[in-house]
Amino acid sequence: MITAIRNLFSSAIGKFLALAFVVVVGLAFALSDVTGSGTFGGIGGANVAQVGDTEIGVGELRDRVRLAYNQARQDQPGMTMASFVESGGLDQVLNQLIEGAAFEQFAAKLGFGTSKRLVDGRIADLPVFAGVSGKFDQTRFQAFLRENGISEAQLRRDLRQQLFVEQLAAPIGTVARLAPGMAQPYAALLLEARRGDATFIPSSAFAPKTDPGDDALRKYLAQNKTRFTVPERRVLQYALFDRSSAPVPEVAADEVAAYYKANAARFSASETRRFAQVIAPDQATANGIATKVRGGATIQAAAQAAGLSASTTGALTRSAYTAMTSDAMAKAAFAAKRGDLLGPTQTGLGWAVTRVEDIIAQPARTLAEATPEIRTELEKNKANESIVDYYNAIQDAVNGGAAIEEVASDRKLKLVETPPLLPSGRPAGPSDFTLPPELAPMVAQAFQGNEGEGQIATLVENEKFAVFAVKSVVAAAPPPFAQIRGDLLTDWRFAEGQKVARDKARAIAKAVEGGKSLAEAVRAAGPNIGNVQTIGGRRAELGRDGQGVPPELALLFSMAQGSVKTLEIPGNRGWMVISLGHVDRPDPKQIDPARVAAIAQPLGPAFGSELVEQLAAEAKRRVRVKIDKDLLEQLRQELSGTAAAVE
Repeated sequence: MITAIRNLFSSAIGKFLALAFVVVVGLAFALSDVTGSGTFGGIGGANVAQVGDTEIGVGELRDRVRLAYNQARQDQPGMTMASFVESGGLDQVLNQLIEGAAFEQFAAKLGFGTSKRLVDGRIADLPVFAGVSGKFDQTRFQAFLRENGISEAQLRRDLRQQLFVEQLAAPIGTVARLAPGMAQPYAALLLEARRGDATFIPSSAFAPKTDPGDDALRKYLAQNKTRFTVPERRVLQYALFDRSSAPVPEVAADEVAAYYKANAARFSASETRRFAQVIAPDQATANGIATKVRGGATIQAAAQAAGLSASTTGALTRSAYTAMTSDAMAKAAFAAKRGDLLGPTQTGLGWAVTRVEDIIAQPARTLAEATPEIRTELEKNKANESIVDYYNAIQDAVNGGAAIEEVASDRKLKLVETPPLLPSGRPAGPSDFTLPPELAPMVAQAFQGNEGEGQIATLVENEKFAVFAVKSVVAAAPPPFAQIRGDLLTDWRFAEGQKVARDKARAIAKAVEGGKSLAEAVRAAGPNIGNVQTIGGRRAELGRDGQGVPPELALLFSMAQGSVKTLEIPGNRGWMVISLGHVDRPDPKQIDPARVAAIAQPLGPAFGSELVEQLAAEAKRRVRVKIDKDLLEQLRQELSGTAAAVE
C-alpha cells in the first residue's frame, strides 16, 4: 500500500534532497488543485519539531502529509489516509522536512552559501511559472502562490535548501566507482556459501476448533481492523456516447462544388514519377555504374557490384522531387522518358545516378467524377465536427453544474448506476454486476474526482466517451460484523494456533541452544511439526532474475555461525526454526580481480547512498533535533481518523 510514497524517497540523493519532495511534489500537488486544511509552512499552531533554529509547525506537517498522500493515491487510488500513515508516510514526510532544514543549517555552518540570484534562476526555470511565451511570467507566479496559499518566502526557503543539498550531498552521493581494495570484502561476501537446517511449525495444526463467541471476535476485529477493512468504494452514474450519438448534417451539392473549386489543382491533370537512384562517393564510381546500366544491367545490380545499394522512391510530383534534389535535377528528371538514365550528377551527398522507373499520368477529373471522393471526405469532416461539438456541449453542461441525470435525459442517453465499486472496477462483495473492461479509464478518473462532480472520460480516442459522476463515496471500513463473522472466526483460530506454534518454535530453539540437534529438538517437541530440511546456497544467488528472497534464506544469511533463530511466517501461517551450521567465505585477496571489478561497479551507488545517509545523520546531530512525540502522536491519530484535529 505504501509503495508509491516510498518511491518518493528511493534514490540515493533524492532521499535527502529537499527539492525531491518539498518543491517538485509540492508544485505538482498545487497544480492538481489539492489543498489541505492546515497552513503551508508551519504558520500557526504548535511546533511538532525544532531543527536548530527552524520550527516545523503541525500545520505544515499536516499539509505536507496530505500532499504526499494525494500523490501516492495517483498510483494507488484505493489507498486510505489511515493505511498511508500506518505504513510510515507521516514519519517519512517529517523526516524529509527535518533533513531539509538540517542540511541547510549544516551547510551554512561549513561555509557553503547561496544567493538570491541563484534562487531567482531556479524559480524562473520552473515550468509551472512559465507564461504563453514559455518564459517566466510574474503574474502567473503571484497568482499561483496566492491561489495555493504558498508565500514567496516559503518557496524560496525550499529552493535554498535544495541548493545547499546539491552543494554538500550531491558530490558525496555520486561515487563513480569503488576501489578494488574496498570491493574485495563485498565480493567475498557475495561469494559466501551457507548451509543450515530448518523446520516449519504450521499454525493450522494447533488452531482451536471452538468458537469463542461474538464478544471475543469483535475484540479481535478491533485489534485487526486494517486486515478486514474494505478499501474506499464509489457508486458511479454514467452514460456512454460515441460518434453515432452526434447527428451529422448531410453534404449538400453546393458544398461539393465549392470544395471542387477550392481544390482545383488536386483534380486537374497531374503526373508523378518513381525513380531508382544510387549515390556514389566519387565520379569515377558513378561513371562505372552508369556504364553498366546503359549496357543492360539493372541499376540495383550495377550498384551492388560497386559495393553500394540503390533505392527506389515512391510516386513523386515534380515539386516533391525538387525538394529532395534540386530544381535543375527535377527539370531534367521530369523531361526524361521511362527507362532513361540521368547523371552522374553531383549532389551534396555524392554523385547520383538516377533512372526513371515509372511515369504515372493522372487525367483531369470532372466535378461529377470527383463527387464521390469529395462527398466521402466532407462526410468524414462533418462527422468529426459533430462529435467535437457534441462532446463540447456535454462538457459545457457538466462544467455549468448540470446533474448527470439531466445531461443523460436531455440527450436521450441510457443512464447506468453501478453498485459500490473498488478502484479495480469490481464490486466489493458478491454481485452479478460486471463493468465492461473498456470503462477502466472512467473508473480510474472517478477515483481521482470529487463526489457529485460531472466528468467525461475518453474510452476510445476520438470515438467513444463516458459522461459520469460519483454519486456517493463509501469510506474504507470493515464490512458488517455478521457478514464477516465466518472469516473472523477462521482468522481468530489461525491466530490462536500461531501462538502455540510460536511457543513450540521457541522451545525447539532453546533446546538447540542447549546442545541438541534440530532434528532431536523437533522430535522432542511432539507431533504436527514438519520434517527438518537442509537449506542454503550462495549469497550472490539470492534474488537472482528479480525473484524474491525466501524469508528463511534471508534470515539464514544474517545469522552468526552456530546460532539458531525463529521466524514468523506472515498471515498466521506458522513459525520456522532455522539453525546455521556451515559458512564458507573465500579469502578476499584470492578472488579473481575481474570478478571484483564487476562487483564493484554496482556497489558505487549503494556506497554513495550510505555516505549521504551518514551525512544526513551528522547534519541532524550537529544542529540538534527535538521532536514533540506527543503532538506527533496526536497528529497521527487525527490523520488516521481516530482523534480530533490537532490545534
